[in-house]
Amino acid sequence: MKNSDKCNKYEAIFVFGGEDAIKAHIEECPDCREEYEKYLKVSSLVKEVAPVYLKKQKQKRLSAIKKLACCFILLVGLTGFTGYKIYDDNSFQVNTVDESYIGTLGLPTDEYGFLEI
Repeated sequence: MKNSDKCNKYEAIFVFGGEDAIKAHIEECPDCREEYEKYLKVSSLVKEVAPVYLKKQKQKRLSAIKKLACCFILLVGLTGFTGYKIYDDNSFQVNTVDESYIGTLGLPTDEYGFLEI
């Protein structure tokens, strides 16, 4: 059978006909039955893959959230552990060694209260 002789009513019946019309045509036409079986296989594959795809997308979102949380914690931690004192007007001043949190822990600090490496 040539491609031009192949039945191409399946899409039209699927779009414009009802479920009964589709079933009746599939029972009569082997070309459309074959097409219908292909669609069923593709549909089952999509249903099988969908949860895996959604899980990967969720993991990507969680990974991005985790990265943002780590950056936030890092920024908050650095402002708390460095030799800076931040004021309400968003200005800052370098602490002395006595005011530095690192200095109070007994770690080696430089003259500005920063951790000396």
